[in-house]
Amino acid sequence: MLSGSLCFGFVIKDQRKLDGLNISTWIWNTGVFNQDLRATNTAGLEWPKGTGKFACFTAGLSIGAYINGELRLGNASYNGEYAPGYVFDSAGIPIFKTNDSFKIYSIKNTDTYLSSADYRNWKLMVPYGAPYTDINNNGMFDEQIDIPGVDGAMQTVFVCLTDADSSNHTSSEGLSGGTPPVFAEVHFTSWTYDLQGLGDVIFHKWIVVNKNKYNWEKTKIGVFEDCAIGDENDDYIGYDSSLKLGYCYNYSNLDGDGYGRSYGWNPPASGFTFLQSPIDNVTRDTLEMSFTPAYKNMFLCTLDPSSPQTGYNYMSGKQRNGMAWYNPLENPLRATKKTYTGNPVDSTGWTERNGTYIGCGTSPYPDSTLISPLPPNDRRYYMFNISDNFTVRPGEKQKLIGCQLVARGNSNLNSIDKLRELKAKVDVFYNLAIKNNSDENTNIADPNKLPASYKLFQNYPNPFNPVTTIRYEMKKLWQVKIQIYDMKGELISTLVNEPKPQGNYEIKFDASSLPSGIYFIKM
Repeated sequence: MLSGSLCFGFVIKDQRKLDGLNISTWIWNTGVFNQDLRATNTAGLEWPKGTGKFACFTAGLSIGAYINGELRLGNASYNGEYAPGYVFDSAGIPIFKTNDSFKIYSIKNTDTYLSSADYRNWKLMVPYGAPYTDINNNGMFDEQIDIPGVDGAMQTVFVCLTDADSSNHTSSEGLSGGTPPVFAEVHFTSWTYDLQGLGDVIFHKWIVVNKNKYNWEKTKIGVFEDCAIGDENDDYIGYDSSLKLGYCYNYSNLDGDGYGRSYGWNPPASGFTFLQSPIDNVTRDTLEMSFTPAYKNMFLCTLDPSSPQTGYNYMSGKQRNGMAWYNPLENPLRATKKTYTGNPVDSTGWTERNGTYIGCGTSPYPDSTLISPLPPNDRRYYMFNISDNFTVRPGEKQKLIGCQLVARGNSNLNSIDKLRELKAKVDVFYNLAIKNNSDENTNIADPNKLPASYKLFQNYPNPFNPVTTIRYEMKKLWQVKIQIYDMKGELISTLVNEPKPQGNYEIKFDASSLPSGIYFIKM
């Protein structure tokens, strides 16, 4: 197992390497990913794996909120303001707690109870959201029976984090932290699959819990990414709003000189997408996410944040000084939090070649300057909830699921199309395999109790050969359809298609006539 550690401030930084079939990255115990701490300022999202070439420099999930009128941030971008541990309620006062059990855990699908200490100790993190496959379907983790990690994953990395240690909050974090803690507890899971078609994808899930005794008001939760396609000095960024895909691509069809970390001709494109974004627990609305840029060494009002407020401005979909972004192709102009939504492949819509309004003075538009086209350079982008009135109450959880993906075509622009095709495959896989099974370990139904919900449970055994049992429950009489799909999203079998009254049900699926592989159940 590859890892690395470095003493920084009051946290001993540590990392674990997460491998996919054709992609790899590093997960830190401070909330950062896609950066390698074994050397200073070293990119960590390696693609293709083993080549020494990188498609992203660093990334992380950050939180900004007003607590009793005071702006506070919990950031993860270049260093991370989190630490392994949890938040303990001491007579109504949240305090930071940790011990030797709180560290990064890594499980591969080849690990066993005897071969891996993380496998043996996984039970210590199950109460904090570490995922597992409930083999005997009893709703609890049974050592040497249940399987640690995301079901079917090639590798799973898990760490329970909190920003509750104020000594880890520093202005050197990168998004200009240094505020008092927001008192977030974050259950962070990253995983990959050894499945054809998903070899260039890394999945991430965050369960974010407000462990403060006060509301988080005007909350911003999302991901910052410093993208870098090989040589980072010739990049552009864009956003496909239909796919909710932020991406980074090379300005021209030649990245650097092709030596060292640069890709040369026909460079790839990398992207990040939220498969599940925050949900307002009052309205139950799923919140839209912004896509806004920041630029290194280009314009004063688009440089890295210089204070907590400028960091929060970026999280809020604005420029560093609080000015809005404007699409120069619109007349009349209107503020937007989704930039560069055009298509660079066919030169339609708003791309960085059309430029943007940069307002580095104190006045908003029309005293801004239209820079067109924008010069290529080192790019960063922010994807945070657009809503400015999002409240997270004490004890509430927010679940975010995202993924990092890389694709290469026969040109820099064709790589964008290949990235979109890969995102479409991810969407199919997510809807069939992850979406309804991504909660922290849910319990199996009690067969003696009338159910109060509609629910499809994990099949057992899993893996199976050739027969498996599928259980589901019905809240009341309703038409039920249960179907089996293959990896391509094609229908294999319809097991149930009839009305079912309230109750608990069990059916068998016999795959003896089907080739070995991964199949999905949909109710």
